[in-house]
Amino acid sequence: MAISISIKKFKGREYVYIVDSYRDPVTKRPTSRTLVSFGSKEKLLAADPDAMSKVEQKLKELQSNSLAYSNTIEQRLRTGVVVSDAEFDRPPCLTCTPAVFHPIWEKLGMTSYFRNYRNNYKLDYDLDKTVFFSCISRLVKPASKLSCWRHRHSFITDFSDVDLQKMYDSLDVLADRKDQIIKRLNSSIDSLYERDLTVALYDVSTFYFESFNEGDLRRRGMSKEHRTQETQVVLGLLIDSEGVPFTYELFPGNTAEVNTLMQVINKFRRQYKIKDVIVVADSGLNQLINLDSLQKEGMRFIVGYPPYVKLTAKKQQEFLDEQGWQWLNSADNDRWGYKMMSLDINKKVNDPVSQQKKKVEFSATCIGTFSQHRFNHDLRELNLKWNRAVNLVGRGKSAVAAATRSGYRAFVKVDTTKAELNQKLYDKRKRWCGYCALLTNIENPNPEFVYKKLRQLWRIEDNFRMLKTNLEARPVFVWTDKHIRGHFVLNYIALVMQKILLKTLRDKGLDLSAAEVIDALESMKISRLQGLKKANNNLYSCSNIDALAASAKNEDGESKTLKELCNEILLACGAKPLNSLETASTIRTKLKLKLPMH
Repeated sequence: MAISISIKKFKGREYVYIVDSYRDPVTKRPTSRTLVSFGSKEKLLAADPDAMSKVEQKLKELQSNSLAYSNTIEQRLRTGVVVSDAEFDRPPCLTCTPAVFHPIWEKLGMTSYFRNYRNNYKLDYDLDKTVFFSCISRLVKPASKLSCWRHRHSFITDFSDVDLQKMYDSLDVLADRKDQIIKRLNSSIDSLYERDLTVALYDVSTFYFESFNEGDLRRRGMSKEHRTQETQVVLGLLIDSEGVPFTYELFPGNTAEVNTLMQVINKFRRQYKIKDVIVVADSGLNQLINLDSLQKEGMRFIVGYPPYVKLTAKKQQEFLDEQGWQWLNSADNDRWGYKMMSLDINKKVNDPVSQQKKKVEFSATCIGTFSQHRFNHDLRELNLKWNRAVNLVGRGKSAVAAATRSGYRAFVKVDTTKAELNQKLYDKRKRWCGYCALLTNIENPNPEFVYKKLRQLWRIEDNFRMLKTNLEARPVFVWTDKHIRGHFVLNYIALVMQKILLKTLRDKGLDLSAAEVIDALESMKISRLQGLKKANNNLYSCSNIDALAASAKNEDGESKTLKELCNEILLACGAKPLNSLETASTIRTKLKLKLPMH
């Protein structure tokens, strides 16, 4: 950039300007733009003999004062636009969302990893850009690979050279390098914040295909989404206490969830070389064979333990006995209590590996809890089902026979002559309203600490919800085993990026949902101004959709606009909000863009 005085002749007269010489960021050629126009030199001197000295003073001001220079540029941009007579098509509306995620992509080590892989294996396409685009598509416009590719021109960053076939080819790379990619992600996350490696939360979910054809991975099994006809895969996910994933494993769709735990846990321990870890899981994974394996590996566990299912009749009576309960008042005015009971486990169970009976023997502590809030919720849900069962029985046996196997159907008994209500089951369920329990092998456990850790399982449910809704990881639209595995690596990377962004915003005081973040970022539309003269051919118009955020509020309790939220997100991520009119260079500077612009 060089600012100088320019005197140009036109029809025998001299005209005075202050111009800025620079290199056009688009064409890469030297060019210039007028900062200040003073008009005819003859008229200037006639009006003020000292006019040229004042022009030189203005020149020095612009050279030494960056704020004055910026204000002058903005003023010239707003007033100096000259429209061409030529006809132009309407420009596309672009969004800046990739600009927010790309720094996270780099911090997670993905750029260096995929570039090194491309160089080492002599790939003929940009693997880094292809995988990054695929991840961004899952975060913003999740759909099939073909549909994502069709929308590659939607962003301010230029993805026009991304090839559809290479998107599929990259899935093979992801499938082959899954463990190395997860290792690189974890290494990078460890440098971003201090992870708690003493607690790991684990759960399992299923992801279906809209297909009936089975393969090595695609199998029919126990679907958590009641998709009993379609094939599926089983995914076991392990996360830290912040809700950021540690690792995952993909299993055939007919795999029992209880058989997945130790494979994922052992891989996690080998990677981090740790021995002391508390594994937290829900009641579906607390089969004794798993707990025995954790115990023998020297690991501690906290698992859900439904007392009316797991405890013997004698222990259930002891559990409900008022003696031994400790009562507290929580911050939300909930009457909360707990009771601790020692349990000696001594049983023979089926070993899924050897397919033989195996003796399981260890001691643990059962911690029962009661919550008045939970009691009110449980009783309300129970009575809702009971009233539906009463209504169903009142309509006769034929109506009962035609009813689906919904939750309330359990309260109806049917024999050869009549249908009647199962009062005994209702009384039993009512007796256990408000109660739950957990099992742990932690020595001298603090009940509130242990219960709090179990309650963190909502974080892993949140991960599965994001995978299935925000990222639309299912239904799966690829069919080969390698592409299926690559598809889930892609979704895993996108999930980690989303979780890191949410944590970054949360640390800056913005507690937002993933959907709200994407809505806010996508609300800003950037369009290149068409039909301008050469001096202004890199101007962009920036606008926002006029809408309110779903839940974000300002200090007055009023809903924030998506524009406000978008600006706050950009600032929290180290970028700057865009003005209504920007140049290519100012957009690159404010958004810290490293990828080429569209």
